[in-house]
Amino acid sequence: MNHNGSKFTWNQESVNNLVHDAASEVRVVRPLLKLYGKQGDYTTNIFGHQIKGSPLSIPINQNLAPVILSCDITLHQEQFSDADALNTLVVEAAYRVAVAEDAVILLGADAQPFIKRLYVKADAEQLATQTGLLPKGAKPVGDERAILDSIVGGIADLEKSGRIGRYAAVVSLDLYQAAMKPRTNAMDAPIYEIRPLLIEGGFRHSQALPSRTGVIFSLNGDSLKIAVPVDTSVEFVEEKKDVFLQVVEQIRLVVDVVEAVVALR
Repeated sequence: MNHNGSKFTWNQESVNNLVHDAASEVRVVRPLLKLYGKQGDYTTNIFGHQIKGSPLSIPINQNLAPVILSCDITLHQEQFSDADALNTLVVEAAYRVAVAEDAVILLGADAQPFIKRLYVKADAEQLATQTGLLPKGAKPVGDERAILDSIVGGIADLEKSGRIGRYAAVVSLDLYQAAMKPRTNAMDAPIYEIRPLLIEGGFRHSQALPSRTGVIFSLNGDSLKIAVPVDTSVEFVEEKKDVFLQVVEQIRLVVDVVEAVVALR
């Protein structure tokens, strides 16, 4: 693709494939969730179907705003023919947007300070409407043994609410380290005591979570989903002397059964 008769050309399809693969390699939460809704076009509204009460019902007009995440790229005129420069930039931007996505899914509106450090942008009004998996005010988990007790306790809390089976947990790096660290006079790490309770690949860590925090959720039913109207891709912004691009995506966490997720405690 050529712009304004300049020497800058790029194969947008090839670059988007590169970006898609780079983002997929680092996502933590999205691979655990059901994909929901249509893809391919920006939208201002996602339909939610949160279940209420007894008998079960779904209140009408549950309109959820998605958020656009973007990371800006500048390619200097001297680099127009340097495919490696473009590829390096878009892969790095895709990485940052994917990590920002995890932050929004986990922290909701509270993700702003984290994604700002990544040089990822999000509209403040859109971000303010986002719901995260980690409840506001979640308290840190205690000592190293407590990570196991917390996961088992979280499963018990989920089962009390009728959410039985297909459990997954996402924790901060320090909790992950505590769970994976071999114990004194033991052949294995603490996590192996409860790993059979989780789905395969269902114990993960995210750098976006505050220290010693985590969530556990049940993936049975249709409780937790991710809407991705626009998946991670590269868009041309403008060309002056240099070329300006952005890696962008539009997402929304959809929680239709709030009892399907609890904070570790």
